[in-house]
Amino acid sequence: MAPQNRYIALGGHRHRYIESGRSGHTMLLLHGISSSLDFFEQVIPPLSASFRVLAVDFLGFGLSDKPGEKVYSLELYASLIREFLEKTDSIGENLYATGHSMGGKYLLASALYYPGTFRKLVLSNTDGFIHVPSWTRIISLPGVRQVVKKVMTGEKMSEKMFSAAFYRTDGVNPDSFRKNLQMARDKEAFDTVMSLNRNLTKLDLNRTGLRQRLGELKIPVLIIWGDRDQYMSPKVADSAKNELPCSNLVMFADCGHAPMLEYPDKFSDTVREFILSDNHNPGTPCS
Repeated sequence: MAPQNRYIALGGHRHRYIESGRSGHTMLLLHGISSSLDFFEQVIPPLSASFRVLAVDFLGFGLSDKPGEKVYSLELYASLIREFLEKTDSIGENLYATGHSMGGKYLLASALYYPGTFRKLVLSNTDGFIHVPSWTRIISLPGVRQVVKKVMTGEKMSEKMFSAAFYRTDGVNPDSFRKNLQMARDKEAFDTVMSLNRNLTKLDLNRTGLRQRLGELKIPVLIIWGDRDQYMSPKVADSAKNELPCSNLVMFADCGHAPMLEYPDKFSDTVREFILSDNHNPGTPCS
């Protein structure tokens, strides 16, 4: 049976979350942009066999509140993650987290703003290691964004863009594909994307100085990537590995930007093995 939706107030806004499993180890799942916690629905059941699993819709996405003109920042999202963990009694020595794409970037920010929170991290096809030029903010200007919104949330374009996240869509559970496609074309969530674009400097690891501090993370990190990712080049995975001192990289063959939907069993097994193992990188300063 799928876990039931729950709701919690974080930063004065209503957030959807789910909780599943009863293990003494807690695993937090953080989704990517134009997405929701449903992106993890195929891996939540197998992970729940080994962990207490928590997944939350970020502010502005999924079924959480979408305040529109909110001033978004890495610090804001990190504080919301921390508040969520506190209110769900999740702070403790056996707390782990997995972040996908945008969620990986926010997870890194949270680990830096609140050191000691997580014991291990899993980053899947993570954002934060590419340069986004400032001129891209032009698409979020009034007038321009209305045109972009109409095109990007249209049926044909939204399905084309969403399908590009996968190397092969025929390997994805059809119900999951349809559900997550609906989330991806949500017009209010697109407004959030435009707000994130306008607040680019506050949401960039490099511009905020957090990227220069990644060496402070002395906890084991597993990086998972798809070798056919069209949104985050596999070359970015090498940058992430080089900048995170206690990291290992696992590359999934014939996989795009969404390994948790393309290969849910392999993804779950890889995460579980990493979290429950006591092995670290030889010669690294992992604690």
